[in-house]
Amino acid sequence: MSEAVSRMAVEAFYQAYMSRDPERIGACLDENVEWYVGGPVDVMAVCGSWRGKAAVMDRFRQMPKIVQFRKLEIESLLVDGDSSAMFGRISSIHRASGRLICHRVAQNARYRDGKVVSFRVINDTFDAAEQYVGHRIDLTSDPDGGMGDLIAV
Repeated sequence: MSEAVSRMAVEAFYQAYMSRDPERIGACLDENVEWYVGGPVDVMAVCGSWRGKAAVMDRFRQMPKIVQFRKLEIESLLVDGDSSAMFGRISSIHRASGRLICHRVAQNARYRDGKVVSFRVINDTFDAAEQYVGHRIDLTSDPDGGMGDLIAV
């Protein structure tokens, strides 16, 4: 196990994360960071995988074209050893539709020398995807499991 991360370093990372400033976020990242946001990339372009500090910083440069971040409400933040776990609610405005997107999120981060080396996000993607497409997704009447609702958008 790596050296324990301080709560101060974790809180500094989340302050940078909430600022959405790529430079501030980059200052908290290891050069070889692995960043993963789970979800349907075709519906939620904020999802995907990025490798390396430069790629993650570029992700945050591109994000305002997709969503306007509003806030992250942290309900719980646990720091243990070289890791942190956060549970909360994230809100943003979807640029293409103007809709408010608000959903639950869980995040797990690992740190080395006070820098994020791994970041994993689990969104309530079904709730979020319905908000992105602007209607409920019926999984009961479609033989392809409701995917037609997503693909048609």
